[in-house]
Amino acid sequence: MKRYLLTLAVLFITTAFLVSCSSSDEKTSTDNANTTAKTETSTGTGAKFMALDIDGNFHTLEQYIGKPLILNFWGTWCPPCRRELPDLKKIYAKYKSQGLEIIGLAVNDTPEKVRKFAKDSGIDWVMLIANRESAMSYNIGTGVPVTILLDKDGNETSRAIGARSYEFFKSEVEKIL
Repeated sequence: MKRYLLTLAVLFITTAFLVSCSSSDEKTSTDNANTTAKTETSTGTGAKFMALDIDGNFHTLEQYIGKPLILNFWGTWCPPCRRELPDLKKIYAKYKSQGLEIIGLAVNDTPEKVRKFAKDSGIDWVMLIANRESAMSYNIGTGVPVTILLDKDGNETSRAIGARSYEFFKSEVEKIL
């Protein structure tokens, strides 16, 4: 019975992620005027995570303490996630030398798909496979992309639900450098 309920819960979460992302395929404007993306600002201790990268190595939040950090929950199958990628790449190129780290947490993807997508897209930041615990610990809800910014102490400073622009990322990153 427990196994049945666990399987049912996993199927429900997977379905919710797929439906949520695929149904929100509106165009995102550069100034975010025509988007349903939501930004929340919070302060406090960031959640902790442990997840595998696309090569099978474990990563934890503790490894990134001392660095400003963007956690980007996304999917290779998610059109809004793909739309915000060029802006994330520009942000990483601009602020990497100042210590900024980006961690992509791929939701409902396999390491093989993420590895190929990252290579084809020229992504050079850490790519992890989001497990249920990491998604739940950050309370990302049922859709992606969700972007969470953490300061050098690992405290969450803001989060964006939905695709965001270069200007948004620039403004938020400058607060945590």
